[in-house]
Amino acid sequence: MEVMNENVAELVGIILGDGHLHTKQYLITIVGGLEDLNYYEKRVIPLFQSLFCKIPTLRKRNDSNAYYLMIYSKDIFNFLLNDIGMRRGIKKESSVPDIIFSDKNLMRAFVRGLFDTDGCLKFSKQGRNINYYPRVQIALRKSPLANQLADLFKILDFPYGSWTESRFSGIVFYQISGKKNTERWFKEISPQNEVHTTKYEFWKKLGYYAKNSQKTID
Repeated sequence: MEVMNENVAELVGIILGDGHLHTKQYLITIVGGLEDLNYYEKRVIPLFQSLFCKIPTLRKRNDSNAYYLMIYSKDIFNFLLNDIGMRRGIKKESSVPDIIFSDKNLMRAFVRGLFDTDGCLKFSKQGRNINYYPRVQIALRKSPLANQLADLFKILDFPYGSWTESRFSGIVFYQISGKKNTERWFKEISPQNEVHTTKYEFWKKLGYYAKNSQKTID
């Protein structure tokens, strides 16, 4: 396998969004909510399988409403660590591997993985009676990664706003707003998590989004 391609870049984004490389073992862990089950089964597991010919273990956590993927492999671990440039350990020390910045397609794939795991699509009323105005949002713990996301947005020419809320002192929020920017995001970044794509499809069809949008379409 070549050292880097778009599938690898997306997987790196996924791991940095919802997972980590264990500090001592050759263990890769990815944790998400119950709503991410289909995404794990249809996207993340096939990525591991196509890239490394290995299937992660998928389990539901008994202590919380979450699923987690685990894969123990010295070869995969060392590939991500030594060939790609990822780091072991906690998120506050995480960063975007330098190789990601070598190509815009790699950047888009990386951001796709990051958004699918750590992002959301929000809608606001902006003075109307319906939630029609879309906002792409990613929230990250303060880290080199959080700072580098701004660089990625600038290179990919996505206008964004960022802030830190007092009640979330350790979290940096990034937001890309408006119809044109959101449509471009879903075209160029091409998210794969149905949690995001379903909301986007409802909004595109109805012109607004509400929790009962699916019933409206049906």
